[in-house]
Amino acid sequence: MGSWEDHLGGLFLHANVPADRELATQKKLAYLGFQCLDHPHYSPDLAPSDYHFFPGLKKQLKARHFSSEADIIAVAETCLKGQHSEFFLSALQKLEQQAKKCIELLGVC
Repeated sequence: MGSWEDHLGGLFLHANVPADRELATQKKLAYLGFQCLDHPHYSPDLAPSDYHFFPGLKKQLKARHFSSEADIIAVAETCLKGQHSEFFLSALQKLEQQAKKCIELLGVC
């Protein structure tokens, strides 16, 4: 296995946060060899919560009645905490696939 420097470069998808827009951040990413992509407008294709997390969570919440918001949050947390690391890795892999499709379609997701 090579050093961490061997793994640098690639594409970096900006989140829609001010810190990612800072000049120092942009310079560092360029120095590390990343090509920066602008963050597209909201797209469910690029939101792991929409295409990966929510479908299973919706099944857990369906047809149940809750007495408080805290009860709903507790069920959601239990559902996510019960997932194996492969579940989250799968979400990242799907995000990569969806982002590649978006790039191929020139940002039209």
